[in-house]
Amino acid sequence: MDIEGKMALIKSEPLEEIITEERLRHLLETNKSPMHYLGLEISGMPHVGHIFVAGKKVNDLDKAGVKTQILLADWHTMANNKLGGDWERIIKVADFYRRLFKIVCPNTKVVLGSDLYKSNDEYWKLIIKMARKVTLARATRTMIILGRGEKDTLYVSQYIYPVMQVADIAALGVDIPHAGIDQRKVHMLALELFKEMKLKEIVPVHHHLLPSLLEPPKAEGVEKEEVVAAMKMSKSKPGSSIPILASAEEVSAVLKSSWCPEGTLENNPVLEMCRYVIFPSTGNLKIERSAKYGGDIEFASYRELEKAFAERKLHPMDLKSGVAVALTRMMEPITRSLGREKGEITRLIEGR
Repeated sequence: MDIEGKMALIKSEPLEEIITEERLRHLLETNKSPMHYLGLEISGMPHVGHIFVAGKKVNDLDKAGVKTQILLADWHTMANNKLGGDWERIIKVADFYRRLFKIVCPNTKVVLGSDLYKSNDEYWKLIIKMARKVTLARATRTMIILGRGEKDTLYVSQYIYPVMQVADIAALGVDIPHAGIDQRKVHMLALELFKEMKLKEIVPVHHHLLPSLLEPPKAEGVEKEEVVAAMKMSKSKPGSSIPILASAEEVSAVLKSSWCPEGTLENNPVLEMCRYVIFPSTGNLKIERSAKYGGDIEFASYRELEKAFAERKLHPMDLKSGVAVALTRMMEPITRSLGREKGEITRLIEGR
């Protein structure tokens, strides 16, 4: 694949930002196999956004000749007090994440954070060196990546978290750090620290985040970052997302109650599910409906679907029904392989 082909593949949706395109082009021209990483905190049950949005971009990078890797950030999970900070729970859930992502991204190396850091004095030295260059105020501004706001009670371990993320990039020899757009601040911190410490030049890339399936919050009187955090799909908010091991009945129930006003395109989470999950995977969407309501209809592109919805030629309930069927089919290889563990993993996540 030539440089233009690689650039087009990496820039394709669901990618939202490259810092910067010029640096990416230079990297691809001078390095045949640049190193990538996507870091994942081990917390709740992954949802379709983690798997089919983040996972797609990992696969795109792999096809473009990038060496992809996923870091399962177990120490970060403890630092952020997720899963109760219980190490045994964290490791068991991390193993589930590992097997899950190997189904979705089979060519990607999956690394456990504690294996990377084990007997690695240089990693911890790097954290201290970097931490000496980060003020408390600067660290606080990155806390949105932890699902925390500046008004929340924060612990010292959580202030270390962003510095650990930056150190991960260096320790793994990463050229292309990858995350959701909500983690942009920590990558900007990485760019600053790498430059100041004369480390290699990196090219951060950020993928789109699926919005919550719940009605968007009102923005008046609320900090912008709090609105952004509330709008994204969340593992911890019931009805906000579709867990990756959800049954067909559960998928249908969540979508049936999702926010999808007739004819509305802006911030419509069901349409976003079509644009960023279904069409990139299947290339079409078939919706079954009775002859009374026009019979079955199939859309060959997202734009075609969007136009029909905007013109109110497609009812929200029909759209939701079609999306539920398509998503269930996409999830089937995962639920077939790992579905029997759903109860055990759920109990571990919930601490029961």
